[in-house]
Amino acid sequence: MADNIDQRKEKRFPFHWPVAIVFDATEHQQTYHGITHDLSMSGCSILTDHNVFSDVPVTILLSTPTERPNGRKPLVEVKAQMVYTVLAAGKCQFRCGIHFLNFKGKGRSILQKVIDKRAMSSIA
Repeated sequence: MADNIDQRKEKRFPFHWPVAIVFDATEHQQTYHGITHDLSMSGCSILTDHNVFSDVPVTILLSTPTERPNGRKPLVEVKAQMVYTVLAAGKCQFRCGIHFLNFKGKGRSILQKVIDKRAMSSIA
């Protein structure tokens, strides 16, 4: 059945990293925190305790793992579009689908480097 075909172009990884959803000031919403459920270079899904959604782009702040013990965690900032928000099956949380639009600064290269390193270490 064609409806069940996964439309994702990039592989998603089950990385569980802290994340914040920051809304445009005109939406008068607070910042919400959660954790990624899965992640790729084109988007992610986020688990949060709140049923949140926006039709206008939001800012995603993604805290990636550090390279060294006690090192500073690189923060990736990306403008993104919320695609959906649903009640997550088997959890008392909501899952938000996020499509990345554009990264701030070196965010894209930082995220690619971290994903590549974590993906390789999960294979080993």
